Amino acid sequence: MVRTPDGVCHLLYSRWPVELGFDAWATHAEIAWASSDRPQGPYRFQGIALGARGAGFWDSHSVYNTCLLADGGRYYLYYTGNHGDTSWRTDRAPGMNEEAWWVQRNSQRIGVAVAAHPRGPWQRFDRPLLDTGPETGSGIIAVPNVIHRHGGGFLLYYKTLASGPGRFGGGVFHYAATARNPLGPFRRQGPPMVNKQELMRTSNHFDFHIDDHLEWLQDGRYYAIVKDHDAPFLTPHGRSLLLMESRDGISWKFSPHPLVKDFAVTWQDGETQQFERLEMPKLYFEKHRPKVLFLAARTAGNTRAPSFLLAVPLQEARQ
Repeated sequence: MVRTPDGVCHLLYSRWPVELGFDAWATHAEIAWASSDRPQGPYRFQGIALGARGAGFWDSHSVYNTCLLADGGRYYLYYTGNHGDTSWRTDRAPGMNEEAWWVQRNSQRIGVAVAAHPRGPWQRFDRPLLDTGPETGSGIIAVPNVIHRHGGGFLLYYKTLASGPGRFGGGVFHYAATARNPLGPFRRQGPPMVNKQELMRTSNHFDFHIDDHLEWLQDGRYYAIVKDHDAPFLTPHGRSLLLMESRDGISWKFSPHPLVKDFAVTWQDGETQQFERLEMPKLYFEKHRPKVLFLAARTAGNTRAPSFLLAVPLQEARQ
């Protein structure tokens, strides 16, 4: 979400047809635009920012994982896109037990679109911003988060696979990449943000070292919220969102008090609800301080329940 000088809050988010099932995020997602007078909403749907382009493009059939960056009077919409095979249809989504689903999952790449305003129109490009390769990663390139770098330039954080057999290869890792321009080229830097084998001093294989992530710069220091959902867990908190810190935005360590949020929410009426998914964190800032934490949510215990967006107001701790 970004707020334009007229005070309007613009939300760019992923959506897909509920009748196609939750796993259609990988096959039929589009990026929609909504607006509100307040950062915490409620938001009103306004239109489609990016949709399916049709066969022949690297992002032909599904786009999601939004990240908005304002710079130099323009807006940059970073996203994950993919394409299906010749069997792709608008009215049917393959399940995860079908090879067609994995074809799209494995074609994930990061792209960027540019506009003069969050309402668009958005200029897309015929090539991804970041592709797989020996210097970037194997299998997939996904979940972009781009921020201004201290001292100038830009940092892109993304998700990829280490080389190896199987659908998860050597495991899901997250890296930083740097560029002087918001349109790149971005070059990967340093080690992965988290390596569970090193932290836990084990040779065991991990499918996910961490997952969904959000990085930002505050008071000259870099911070990140990351999701830990693959046992064995990194902390005693189990499935949770954790806080990390970095001096240079490249090498990371967990904060002394790492818990950001477990997978439960207590509502204003006192009821506590458990969640299967509480992920894809985003922050809205005012005067360089975080004010609202956005989370994608899906409740536990009901596989047919729709997902939704949480906007959590934040208060700064009193000294």
